[in-house]
Amino acid sequence: MMSFEDVHQANGSTRPFFRSFDHEDNGDDDLDEYFHQPEKKRRLTVDQVQFLEKSFELENKLEPERKIQLAKDLGLQPRQVAIWFQNRRARWKTKQLEKDYDVLQSSYNSLKADYDNLLKEKEKLKAEVNKLHPFFREFNILAAIRISSIEGK
Repeated sequence: MMSFEDVHQANGSTRPFFRSFDHEDNGDDDLDEYFHQPEKKRRLTVDQVQFLEKSFELENKLEPERKIQLAKDLGLQPRQVAIWFQNRRARWKTKQLEKDYDVLQSSYNSLKADYDNLLKEKEKLKAEVNKLHPFFREFNILAAIRISSIEGK
């Protein structure tokens, strides 16, 4: 079995593998520049998006075979198709949450209006009872007098 050191020595390299970070010329400037450049964003055409949207409407999950077929049909990389579906599912989920929220908000508003109406009706009935309260008291007194007079006979 060959070790990393064997390969390193076979290449004829005499410089040490590990060097201090304060070494100025590390030769990685080009590599750093390459990895830190943003990749040009590839936009999908209108036709590609429409095709993907129709495909998403049929099934929002993406099986590997379907992903490959869609990529071939659209001239895209399978990874692009997968990412598009992932992003589309996220947007779909957000829209579903918004719809659910709207339904709940509407239901809440309806229940709140019913509750407020019941409170108003309760207050009206209370006011009516309070207005009639003196009559009830007088009626109860008269009724008690009448009952006692009937019982006294």
